[in-house]
Formats: sequence, structure tokens, C-alpha cells
Amino acid sequence: MSSFDLHLHTLWSYDAHTEVRDYFRFAQKKHTRAIAITDHHLMDGYEDVSNAAAEFPEVGYFSGSEISVNCEFGPIDLVCLNLPRRPTPELEALFDTYRNWQIASGTNASRNFCAMGFPFDDNARLELLKSYRPEKTIAKQGISHVQNGLLIDYCIKNGFCKDRDEYREKRKLFTGMPPYPSYEQTVKAVKNAGGLIFIAHPCGYFLQNDLKRMDTLREMFQLDGIECAHPSIPAELSVFYREYCEKHGMLSSAGSDLHDPVYEEFAIHGEERWLDELMERITLYHGTF
Repeated sequence: MSSFDLHLHTLWSYDAHTEVRDYFRFAQKKHTRAIAITDHHLMDGYEDVSNAAAEFPEVGYFSGSEISVNCEFGPIDLVCLNLPRRPTPELEALFDTYRNWQIASGTNASRNFCAMGFPFDDNARLELLKSYRPEKTIAKQGISHVQNGLLIDYCIKNGFCKDRDEYREKRKLFTGMPPYPSYEQTVKAVKNAGGLIFIAHPCGYFLQNDLKRMDTLREMFQLDGIECAHPSIPAELSVFYREYCEKHGMLSSAGSDLHDPVYEEFAIHGEERWLDELMERITLYHGTF
């Protein structure tokens, strides 16, 4: 068990199914000291966070979002904490950029599917989204892209491909797919709003433990910390990342990266002292706002 979980996705992420309230309920049951709702690219679920926090005022939470960016090394995920619960105009402009990216990604995927003779147009994509996304999320975020696993299963079932390997090969033929927004706008908006930036599940991004790559990414993203514990990180690398943080005066974070409400996988990563250090730099909220 851990006393915190700072990487959680709710139904406000395009690929998740969990109600915000579930995580607050889990935290109360496990006597968790802090959680963070970090939905993909946005903070659209913070009205739900306010309502859940009012119901569970003893549960502390950090505010934040997991924002994916594009750079010379490809796409990279950043967990951004200490963001204002009511976004600044600059942050809201950033979130609009990501809402538009989500719609453009879905639209271009549908265009490519149709060009390859598979009738998955915008209307078909909307119907698939409705099969797992609540109406309120579609109303706020538009007809976005679809959770990848669900989309693959749909394509196999409806004859676009025979299996996941063929799906991956056909996806390589797609053209015009928009990359994530470049990291400069995200880093600037987050820092200007008082946010702290952590690189998420970093094994692949760091090439496991390539110090040159780690130094480059630390400087590029103005990293305040590293997600040192995550289901994808082996124990020996967790220790290595923590030592790197200590050497460079950085914070250590941890989280389950849950997308579905699995109580047994909630709040089982990270060390108590990491949270104590985080709370010196990050506002811990209780109750509504």
C-alpha cells in the first residue's frame, strides 16, 4: 500500500471509464493521504472533482492533468500537478488546443478508414464513442478519437482486419494524422500557472537509464520531478530514478495510472517521504471549491 496515488484517469479521459467519485471513495477506504485526478490533456472533470471532494472532505487531492506533447524524440507524457483548479486564460487556451487535437485525430482517422474502404465515418465514430463515453463528456470534448483497444476490437469484429497485428500494419498507412501539440506551449502555460512538471512512466522515454537522454529531457521540459514508481517501472529503475531526483534536487511522484475502477491496484506505488516532499511544493486541497 501507498499513502498516495497521483496518476488517475476518469471518464473525462477519452480512454477511461471511472467516475471521479470512485477514486475519492477508494481513498477514504484506504486512508490515502493524497490523490490526483490527471485526465488526458484537460481538466474538464473538475466540477465532478469539486462535488466528490465535498462528499469526501477528509480526502486530500492535488490538481493536475496528464498532457502529451510532441518533441524531437516523439510523443511524451507529462504529469502536470499544482495546476489551478480554475484554469488561467493561458491554460484554457492550451486545453482548447488539445480539444481540437482530439477531434482532429478522430476526424482524420475516420477519413483514412473510409479511404481504405472501411465505413467508419464521423457518425460511426460517434456511435462507438456513445457506447462507453457519457453524453456530458462528448458534449464538452466533441466527437473525439476512440479508446485504442475498443477501436481495434471494433475493426476486427467488422472486418477491417483479422487481428491486432494486421490492424497495426494498416494504421501505418494512415496519412495526415495530427501530431500532439509541441511541448513549448504546454511547458510555458503550465509553468506560468504555477504548475510542476513530472515525466510520466519514463522507462521508454529515458531509454531505461540513459543519463544523457535523462539530462536532455530534464532541461527540455524544465522537469520538476519524475514519476519514479508506476506499474511499468521495475524496482531497480525506480531506485535509479529516485537517486537521479535526489542528485538534481527534483521531486519524486508515483501513481497507478488507473483507467478503470480497480480498487486492488489503487495507491500501491511510491514511498511516504516522497509525498512529504511533494506537499512542501504542491497545494493539497480538501473539500469543494
